Amino acid sequence: MLRNVLVFLLVLLLNVVSISAQDWSQPVFGIVEAGARPAEAAQLGVEWERLTFHWNYFQPNSPQDFDSAAISGAALDSARAANRQVVGMIKGTPAWASSSGSPAAVPNGIELPYDDPNNHFAQFVTQLVQFYSERGIHHWIIWNEPDIRPGEGALEFEGEVEHYFLMLKTAYLAAQSVDPNVHIQMAGLSWWYDSEHGREPYLLRLLRLIDTDPEARQNNWYFDGISVHIYFTTSSVPILLDAHRQILSQFGLQHKEIWLDEYNASPRRDPVTPIGAPFQLSLEQQADFIVQASALALASGVDRLAVYKLFDNDFIPGQSEAWGLVRHDGSLRPAFSAYQQVISEFSGAQSVRRYSNEQATLITLQFSNRTTYVMWNDTYTTGQFLLYTGGTVTVADAAGQEWTAEMVNENGANVAVIDAPAAEQVDMSWVVVGGAVRIVTLSGSPRTVIFRAEAGTLALN
Repeated sequence: MLRNVLVFLLVLLLNVVSISAQDWSQPVFGIVEAGARPAEAAQLGVEWERLTFHWNYFQPNSPQDFDSAAISGAALDSARAANRQVVGMIKGTPAWASSSGSPAAVPNGIELPYDDPNNHFAQFVTQLVQFYSERGIHHWIIWNEPDIRPGEGALEFEGEVEHYFLMLKTAYLAAQSVDPNVHIQMAGLSWWYDSEHGREPYLLRLLRLIDTDPEARQNNWYFDGISVHIYFTTSSVPILLDAHRQILSQFGLQHKEIWLDEYNASPRRDPVTPIGAPFQLSLEQQADFIVQASALALASGVDRLAVYKLFDNDFIPGQSEAWGLVRHDGSLRPAFSAYQQVISEFSGAQSVRRYSNEQATLITLQFSNRTTYVMWNDTYTTGQFLLYTGGTVTVADAAGQEWTAEMVNENGANVAVIDAPAAEQVDMSWVVVGGAVRIVTLSGSPRTVIFRAEAGTLALN
C-alpha cells in the first residue's frame, strides 16, 4: 500500500495563489534576436522577436545620416517570411549627440520639445518610426535597463530617472506624431540593482515624475507598457511581476501591458561553454528554468515573454556568457527543446492558475477540453506528486522526454505517482532553480494534485 510506503511523509495540498487569462490574439512567445538563426527561430515557433536598433549605427556621424543597413535586411526578411512580429529596442547615443561621446550618454537637447530640431533623439525617433512603420514595425522599446547605475554593472544609460523620463516622453510624442498605431514600451528594468543599493524601485520613482507632468494623462502617461528582466531564480518570477503590477496599480495604471522581455538562466556549467561566475547552473537547470519561468509568468498575467536569447553570437570561449538556446557552434542546448515545448503546449490556454506553498509549485493551464499540469519541487528534499486520475498518465520533463507514471490505488481512487526530484543546490544559499519539472496533459478539467515530501508528521494545510 502506498500509505505504508510513505508513512513518515509530509502531505501538503497546494494552495491557489494566482490566476490569469491570457490574450492569445496578440503575439505572446518571443525571443531576442531571432534573425541570428532564422531556421531555429522558425523551429521554435516564436511569434515575435526583439531586435536592437542602435541609434549610433543609424546616425554615426551627424543628424543628417540615416543608414538603414544598420538593421539586417535578411533578419527582417526572415521575420516576415515566418510571420514573426519585430519589436525594435532603441538605444545607443551617437558620439556627436552628447558631450561625453558615450553610447550610454543622455543626448543633447532632450529637454527641448519633441518637434524642436535640436532635440536630436526626437528627430531620430520620428524618422525611424516613420520609416519602419511603412515596413510593418509598430512596437518600440525605449532604451534598456536605465536602473543600473555607474559602477554597478553593464551601464546602458548614464542619466538619472529624470533624464529617462524625458527620453520616454520624447520618444512617445515623436512616434505618435508619425504612426497612430505605434506601441511604446518602457525600457526593461532589472529591479535587483535598486534593491541591493537601498533605492526605491525605478518604476515607482519614474511614475511619480510622470504624474507631475500636466500633459501626461492626455498622452497615455507616455507609454503603453512596461518591460521586466528576470534571471536565474525561479521563485523571483511571480514576486517581481507582482511587485511591478502593484506599482502600476498605485497610479491607476494596472491596464498597462507587462512584458517579461528578457528571462533565462545561463548554464555556466555547460561543458562546451563553461565560465567561472556565480550561479553555476547546469544545462538541465537552464531547461527547467525556462519552463518554470514561462509557466509562472503566464500565471502572473504577463502579456508577452521573450527568452534572452536565441544564439551565442560573437562568442569567445572562456570569456563570453553563454545565454543562447543555440550554442555558438550551432548545437542546441536542452533549453531549446524546453522553450519549444512551452510554446507548443502552453499556447491557447483559457486560464492559467498557480498553486504553491513552501514545498512545491503547480501550474495548471486549462483549455476547452484538457488541462496541462506543470509541477516541480521547491526544496532540497525529494518528494512525489499524486495526481488523481482514472487512466494512464504520460509524464514529460523539460526537454520533452516522456515516460508512463506508476498507477496505484489510494483509498479507492486511482492515483498517478510522479517523482518530484529535489532542487539541486548550487553556489547560492537559496533554491535558485526549482527541481526538475514534470509536465502532464489530461483531458477534462483540473484534477486534484497532492505533494508529499520527507518531513515530520504534519496535517494538511
